[in-house]
Amino acid sequence: MQKNISLTAIFFGLLICGSAEAKVIVLNQVGYLPTWPKMAFLVNADGKMKQAELLDATDRHSVFKFKASINKKDPQTQDSLQELNFSAFNKAGRYIVKADDVESHPFAIGQDIYQQPLKLLFRSYYLQRCGIKIDDAATNLKHEACHLHDAVIAREDNVHKTGDVVPATGGWHDAGDYGKYIATTAVTIGRLLALYEDYPQFFSNFRFDIPESNNNLPDILDEMQVGLDWMLAMQRPDGALYRKIGGDSWPKGLTPDQNKQMRFLYPITTAETAKAAAAWAMAARIYQAIQPEKAAKYLEAAKLSWHYLETIDKQFFDYKDGDNKGSGPYMYNKTDNDLSLTYDWDDRLWAAVELLISTGDEKYKKYVDKTLPTAPLNPYEWKDPSAMAMAQVLFHPKLQAYKKWRSLTEKKFIARAKKLLGNMAVSGYRIANNRFVWSSNKITAEEGIILMQAYRLTNDRAYLDAAVAQLNYLLGRNHFNMSFVSGVGTNAVTNVSHIYLVAAKAKLPGLFVGGPNELEQSGIGPKNKGPLSYIDDARSYATNEYAIDYNASLIGLTGILLSTPYPARH
Repeated sequence: MQKNISLTAIFFGLLICGSAEAKVIVLNQVGYLPTWPKMAFLVNADGKMKQAELLDATDRHSVFKFKASINKKDPQTQDSLQELNFSAFNKAGRYIVKADDVESHPFAIGQDIYQQPLKLLFRSYYLQRCGIKIDDAATNLKHEACHLHDAVIAREDNVHKTGDVVPATGGWHDAGDYGKYIATTAVTIGRLLALYEDYPQFFSNFRFDIPESNNNLPDILDEMQVGLDWMLAMQRPDGALYRKIGGDSWPKGLTPDQNKQMRFLYPITTAETAKAAAAWAMAARIYQAIQPEKAAKYLEAAKLSWHYLETIDKQFFDYKDGDNKGSGPYMYNKTDNDLSLTYDWDDRLWAAVELLISTGDEKYKKYVDKTLPTAPLNPYEWKDPSAMAMAQVLFHPKLQAYKKWRSLTEKKFIARAKKLLGNMAVSGYRIANNRFVWSSNKITAEEGIILMQAYRLTNDRAYLDAAVAQLNYLLGRNHFNMSFVSGVGTNAVTNVSHIYLVAAKAKLPGLFVGGPNELEQSGIGPKNKGPLSYIDDARSYATNEYAIDYNASLIGLTGILLSTPYPARH
């Protein structure tokens, strides 16, 4: 037994140390559009390598030779890196990078190589749907309709008594567990609808092979309705929103339909109410031309929620001890202790901007006037969604007349983008994000989106190159030589922390995991190791869990990059 324990310890030590144990070439395992910069890293060589080459992945003949850079040490991992830059090569195909006796995982160069990864990322939402039967031939995942009795009022309020049942089935399971949350549902919808609104042609014929694929609505809009309509069920008659649905204990070893415990509807918050209002207001204008009746419902719900918010001028959070026994807090706590969780004006700012765009009503303008000047720019997430409001100020056609708003907001984006370039200059792996906390991978994707927005403002290709670098990191150009999306890339994350998959002994492609987390609250992987604080282990919910908003951020970054023409290189 002691011998086995020792061997296990050695194995996990090797896994944690990753590329530190041997020379390895790391790169984006999906690949590169022909016009993109293309750079791999030779890790932990002696720095003497002078030349590398591209091999055709099919017959292994050499197709391109290029120089290797001088050696550079990454201060965060202590890895030594040599840059292998083959940007000059743009012929479509499938290749391997070789340097001496070291070879990379295969990758592709081509115009449409991201279609399948994007499809997998999007399709995860269908497989996370709650309240329906799943029998999916593509993945062999199946279960009967689940959580049909959602949900019982956790405690009395001015509308319902404790024990009342509110019909709130539907929506998506948030992550690797079966909870459903307004916070993450709203920001997921916001990110993906913003992507659609900016690039509708990209999604017009993009099918995810979901049950609704044969109707006349783009699949992305079909899928977003799952979340939008569930949020309608979570709204009280006065406009306030209940914040989440979950049991009073964490389910273990159960598929969704086997999870028969009583599930509770937990009380209202102003922050969640504002986020839902923002998502509905956005949806109202996007669905107007194709489903006007549905659009009207969303706008009515958004206005009603804002009306409720007008009755309370500060954040209100109805919480009691025990509310989080079987579901995530999604509130200020010892894990999520960001200052933004102590107020809700950031959530209200997003709602006000989206309602202003959709209605033109001056009362929303007044709130933006009051709040926007002092709002800090942070990555878009459930804790602080105001970056979406600021991006709309910069780019939405209906807000271009507000030149003062645009001027001060542009300064915020450029300042942050320059800071991100500074972070990348220090990082050997060119990571813009230097906060390795819960969902650090999502933050990295969102920082990539900020870099893209800076590029839209300036046409400075340094920002565009930097955004591509963030995607490269997430899809394999990292210390672990691993794609953080299951089923995407030759060496992809395998052991996703997901109750359903563990219970069903199944694998599911297209799940983007949280990534390095220095606190590693699950106690499985390494702590306080910066980008090394990660382990591909299903028990590590703090690093290896999927969530709907994580996928949305990666889809957002990828979709923006694919929709942006790359300038010619001189």
